[in-house]
Amino acid sequence: MTKTPTPTIVVAGAGLTGLSAAISAREAGARVVLLEKGSREDVGGNAAFSGGLFLFCYDGPDDLTSITQDFEPGMKAARIEAPPYTRRAYAAELSAMSGGRAEPHLIDALAERSLDTVRWLAAKGVRFTFNRTLGAEIRGGVLHIPPGQVLTCVGEGMSRGFEVIRPLLAHAERIGVEIRWFTPLAEVLHSDGRVTGVTVGDGGQTVPADAVVVATGGFQANRELRREHLGPEWETVRLRGTRLATGDGIQAALRAGADKAGTWSSCHSAAVDPAMPSPGSSAASPPFPLHGFWLGVLVNRDGERFVDEGPGPWVKNYSKMGKAIMPQPGCEAFEIFDQRTAARVADEFAGAAVPVVADTVPELAERIGVPADRLAHTLQTFNNACPPGDGISEDRGTAGITPPKSRWAAPLDRPPYVAYHAVAGLTFTFGGIRIDPDGRALGADGAPVPGLYAAGEAIGGLFYGDYPGGAALMRAAVFGRAAGHTAAAEAESAPHPA
Repeated sequence: MTKTPTPTIVVAGAGLTGLSAAISAREAGARVVLLEKGSREDVGGNAAFSGGLFLFCYDGPDDLTSITQDFEPGMKAARIEAPPYTRRAYAAELSAMSGGRAEPHLIDALAERSLDTVRWLAAKGVRFTFNRTLGAEIRGGVLHIPPGQVLTCVGEGMSRGFEVIRPLLAHAERIGVEIRWFTPLAEVLHSDGRVTGVTVGDGGQTVPADAVVVATGGFQANRELRREHLGPEWETVRLRGTRLATGDGIQAALRAGADKAGTWSSCHSAAVDPAMPSPGSSAASPPFPLHGFWLGVLVNRDGERFVDEGPGPWVKNYSKMGKAIMPQPGCEAFEIFDQRTAARVADEFAGAAVPVVADTVPELAERIGVPADRLAHTLQTFNNACPPGDGISEDRGTAGITPPKSRWAAPLDRPPYVAYHAVAGLTFTFGGIRIDPDGRALGADGAPVPGLYAAGEAIGGLFYGDYPGGAALMRAAVFGRAAGHTAAAEAESAPHPA
């Protein structure tokens, strides 16, 4: 009896997507070669610079406590109330935030597989915890959790994603995934209508393969592609994520017959502190997102508001605040707070950013370099539009001003005033390769490109104008895992390269 040779799967990119694909393919019995453009210090891609938040479906507290028993300080309670976050709710939220453009079959697969994938990650050593910044609170000895974002991985602050990568890398090495550092994907090779391997580096070296999974991220680190697809003002934008995601894998897949999908003119872009440098190694912190905007107001250098700071929970809106800042004069803004919220912002949402503090509005205007009369008028107009009462809550919106502040509206009238300088920080782009729910790369005719798979930020079709926080890491793990398994399963019955 002739023994079927073990298929070889090449996975390009050692981020969360690539590690999930490599582990999944290896678990399915394939030999796996994982290519990473950078060094071991660059492992993790954009996930290493994330907040480690995963958005997944669950039926109630038992699903959550089956994943983790870890609680951040002040979160432990005798009982948990957690209304279900259903597949229908997940799909509706993602569809609504994409303006109805996200592909339904990808949304359904993401929602359907999300809980099982989080459990799969936990089984590989990723540790999760109940996070205090996501809306949960203790009342009457009960931890009340609103449906949706619940768990992050353990770690310090909000840039804790490297704690997702660390155990996955160790697990991949332990089960025999072959990792090649400093080995960028150059071309996807094909013969007789099927992928046969890749060339790497300058194209002089070939790695034969029965299937290739592209997990190289988006094109956010490529100045020319940013200019072409996002616009000229994005050419010099500050990067929040990996400097290695230059679109090479996407371009190689397109040349191999894959089709484009999604919006190439949009991206994840948060407000960040311009004094913070872009990250070097994957263990370094990225420019910290200034998430506190929803507790105050955003003004431009003319001292004027320009965006609704509170259309919903920050975790569902922070990724578009950078895009709101980019059209403003100088592509910059200032987040302003008073003593109602300044301490909370500093504690939970500002990281190492150093604020400007002033006892009066004219003094604040002088220190941040905006016209004092305009800033005073803006803040007075905003204060007058806030509802009566002294509290700040989700159901309090402004009346009679444009733009409105839909929620969390409270007057700024308790000095000292606090301001944070903010610019756009580009995390990842939304356009990429067209895939089906199992990670197969699809051609322009909608048929799979034999032997070619893709996942994570290298794909398009799920995110458009915005997306709910935690869905990006979930997408990486769900479709990376699916692409690796599908590649290994289908490669077993395919002709093997010489």
